[in-house]
Amino acid sequence: MKLRLLVVGKAGKDFRDYEASLKKRLQGAHQFDIIELPESKARQINQIKADEAKHILKTVNQGFILFDEKGKSLSSMQWADFFKTQTGNANIDFVIGGAAGVSDEVRKAASRIWSLSNLTLPHQLARVLVIEQLYRAFSIIQGHPYHKV
Repeated sequence: MKLRLLVVGKAGKDFRDYEASLKKRLQGAHQFDIIELPESKARQINQIKADEAKHILKTVNQGFILFDEKGKSLSSMQWADFFKTQTGNANIDFVIGGAAGVSDEVRKAASRIWSLSNLTLPHQLARVLVIEQLYRAFSIIQGHPYHKV
């Protein structure tokens, strides 16, 4: 399975080591890439969202999953159940928008919108949460003891 996490902005040094360790574990079974997209330099929210939407929609594959605080909240077990339904050669993209959020155009293009929390999270933390939950979901599927219930 090929997984990509598209994020607006760059990783901060505080999270890089932990992110790298999770990415390494995840890549043992699946191809996983993080694609950092540029942040808009515009000043108005609508223009920021429009600028960043162009980069997102140009890069993302059809059928992507968008992370948004208003999305559907799933448990770790539900993430695992989702991946169980995917074929081994599936290409799945996940998107974390910029600090201003994403445009309606990006929302409409997403096949699914998931929430990581009802809280508004810093993008750095959201990145780490997504990677950790991907690893956890595949650990659940494989019966690995990482996920303790």
